[in-house]
Amino acid sequence: MTAHSEQQSYIDTLNELLKGELMAMRIYQETNALQGDENVRAMLQQFAADHEEHARLLAQRIRELGGIPETEAGLAGTMAGIWARINALRGPSHLLQQIYSGEDKGVHAYEDRIDELDPQSQELVSEIMSTDHDHLKRFQERMEAEKKERPE
Repeated sequence: MTAHSEQQSYIDTLNELLKGELMAMRIYQETNALQGDENVRAMLQQFAADHEEHARLLAQRIRELGGIPETEAGLAGTMAGIWARINALRGPSHLLQQIYSGEDKGVHAYEDRIDELDPQSQELVSEIMSTDHDHLKRFQERMEAEKKERPE
């Protein structure tokens, strides 16, 4: 692999990860307004801000490598957004389960792709994964609290 094609491979991988961040950010922003639970709303606002920062950092790294960052989450993002809105209307526990699942998929996407990146990008992705693992832990805590507050 030439240096240029290796660089392009890093850019392509980072752009795939960036799409996931854009999708997560949009879902949190869209479902937050539909959320009646104040604790969940505060958590979603924080996570949206985290994903916005992740997207900014990934886009910056893509530019450093000479690439053009993605600006749209694509069709998968649109579909996930529709399901998130439906689940938000069904109540906090449905929304939390769906968002937890999406966040978990995002962490796995990073874990699956980290070896495809250059060392500097790997460091950035490791920091992002750490934040996302924290999100998963907080989602689990909130889902447990939700079960106690509203047994189904």
